[in-house]
Amino acid sequence: MHARVKCEGCHTDITEIPHKPAKKVDCLVECHIVEPSSEKKFSHKDVETFLATSVHGRLDNEGKEKKYVEDYPNCKNCHDNPLYRPLSFFKKVRPGISEASLGRCRVCHKKEEFVFQFYNHVTTRLHKSRNPLNIAEMCGRCHDDPALVARHELSTKAVFSYGETFHGKAASFLDERVPDCLDCHVNKGESVHQMISHKDPKASTHDNNRGKICATIDCHPSASAKFASYGVHAEFSLVQSPAQYFFTVFFIILTGCTLLPLMGIIFLDIVRRFFPHAEMGRRK
Repeated sequence: MHARVKCEGCHTDITEIPHKPAKKVDCLVECHIVEPSSEKKFSHKDVETFLATSVHGRLDNEGKEKKYVEDYPNCKNCHDNPLYRPLSFFKKVRPGISEASLGRCRVCHKKEEFVFQFYNHVTTRLHKSRNPLNIAEMCGRCHDDPALVARHELSTKAVFSYGETFHGKAASFLDERVPDCLDCHVNKGESVHQMISHKDPKASTHDNNRGKICATIDCHPSASAKFASYGVHAEFSLVQSPAQYFFTVFFIILTGCTLLPLMGIIFLDIVRRFFPHAEMGRRK
């Protein structure tokens, strides 16, 4: 992502070559580029503000460190050098749109290097840098850690339970069209760094707002509020999902009672075919 950034773009304390030992890079200082709408140097400070006020922030409402503060993520926990992806991966596959876009760029921009650089810059920000499976795996580093789940008294291993759903199964086959963690846990149009607790009335996952998640233009536009009322993160747990637990146990028993006798009969039939003259006991 930062391949074209010069060394001094991040190491702002370097002013001469050879240089003295460089200080640790601070991503919150003014960046190497000018933000075109304000004509001021870009900074990641706004991103830090979003993250600090989100459910992943390390401080509580009183400005004190939360319990187990070391469990909360920082920038590098999620941003591990994502790569450019073609525009055709944006939710719905549209073959050929990448070349069509480049053709439009060349109408005005004559330098080929600028065309590719600008195209990569814009298209990589029009969509996610990861597919749904990658995003789930990234979130699973924390949310599927049994020790972390227990420390924070979370009700479930969220990513594992997502993988058991229809959406999770499709994501495992690298389907780009299914929703991932960010599609549901972040309000449409907001930064992914603004994820807030499901207990907050403004959260997309709040009980009053969950119906809006499925009824987006990308997913199920005609979905009703009840459509999103099912347990997305339900697990095989008597405490968390008693109805699903007993329903699953019933079918396990039903399947066992059906298949085990059948397998026994098949086994006896195979024995008879291989040993047609065998007898269970000695004749008197």
